[in-house]
Amino acid sequence: MVMNYNNLYKKIFKRKFGQVFLKDTNIIKNIIDLIHPKINQTIVEIGPGTGAITKKLVNLVKYLFLIEIDIDLATKLTNKFSNNNINIICQNVINTNFFILSRQINQKLRLFSNLPYNNCISIIFHVLKYIDVIHDMHFMLQKELANRIIAVPHSKEYGKLSVIMQYYCNIVPLITVSPTSFYPIPKVYSTVIKFIPRNRISINLDKLILILNLAFNQRRKKIRNSLKKLFSVKDLVKYNIDPSLRADEITIDQYYYLTNKINI
Repeated sequence: MVMNYNNLYKKIFKRKFGQVFLKDTNIIKNIIDLIHPKINQTIVEIGPGTGAITKKLVNLVKYLFLIEIDIDLATKLTNKFSNNNINIICQNVINTNFFILSRQINQKLRLFSNLPYNNCISIIFHVLKYIDVIHDMHFMLQKELANRIIAVPHSKEYGKLSVIMQYYCNIVPLITVSPTSFYPIPKVYSTVIKFIPRNRISINLDKLILILNLAFNQRRKKIRNSLKKLFSVKDLVKYNIDPSLRADEITIDQYYYLTNKINI
């Protein structure tokens, strides 16, 4: 029985899309419980694959959008869910305008995806452009990447990605998923994390990225040296930031504060 199940995925697997199909029914149930969809909400599933999670969602929400880049899978999904209130969009999610999607149904969106390992960062950054029309997001990511996103100061995972992602959202790790829950079996564990949009202070992201690049590209240097092109020691002291700290010892809020102090 297991061999037949795996053979099914072998027939549809396309390496170029970085496809990894979730097949563990217990994990699927856990994910649905974590998302906790309500009937009047809109779920957008990015990369639904064969619809393993879709078929559990279809009767739980009023609106369900599926964004699938693989035309063969999109066709299979269309045939599979032809009698349901599902909107299937066959395109790369990077080309999706979530503002338009939100306006169509006049409510914020709830996003879910088992993101492909090969371009998940690009997808997340694209989605973050539309954070004002997003209610929340549940993404399954490679565990090591998830650890970088949720990292806090004084940890080796803490870096540019942590600061930028946490500017947009409060991020909560939910469950870890074994490689054996997928086909093909990846070499890494995965983690489901929840992104909850936060009230953000106004900052210039280009300036933030400039600071982060200077700080973390030389993360073992003290910031009095790595950030000397932008701030003098006197400036840092005035801002109540210890000049002898290193990049991974600066809090996220301190990075935001420094961003608003750049005069360029």
